[in-house]
Amino acid sequence: MKNKTVIFLLSVLAVAMYTVAVINFCLGDVLDGITGVLMASTDALMAYALYRVGQLGRMADMTGKAVIGLLEQLTKGVPATLTVKDGKGTITLGHGEDGDAGDAPEEELTYEEKRVKRMAEEYDELRGRYERLSDFVMTDTYKQLPENKRTLLSRQHQAMHDYLDVLTQRLRIEAKEANLKIDIEEPDTETAE
Repeated sequence: MKNKTVIFLLSVLAVAMYTVAVINFCLGDVLDGITGVLMASTDALMAYALYRVGQLGRMADMTGKAVIGLLEQLTKGVPATLTVKDGKGTITLGHGEDGDAGDAPEEELTYEEKRVKRMAEEYDELRGRYERLSDFVMTDTYKQLPENKRTLLSRQHQAMHDYLDVLTQRLRIEAKEANLKIDIEEPDTETAE
């Protein structure tokens, strides 16, 4: 606020000095006219310098706030998203609203992120097998199998379901500890009879 007042006063003084210089030139007093122009120019330059200093101060404040925000974010950890697709786990760092931050190279991942990624890939592969087996146990081909084969396939189906359930719970816990956002579906609760 003080800067704005000083800038305003210097600007008014510069205009006044310039007006006096013009009057002196008109009256034929060239020496006082030149002095007035020089003083008006000095006042205008000081006002401009104060204006620029104020701008730099505001930019320094914004930069300081941005750096503090960055440091706070870094102490919390870099947000990341784990995506599992087609048997491949991909960790995306710095997810934003556009969701297009790019995949992190394997060498840039922490030990925990690599472990969660491998677990997610295992989950995705098992889920695909589980879904194919779930589809199969609903077919007529399955129903025509001998009792002992149906029993074993039914036990296998249940075991895969239980394993998927455990992997889902572990993935959620491990992803949370590694500061990863994870989107994972629960395995179906249907089992073969």
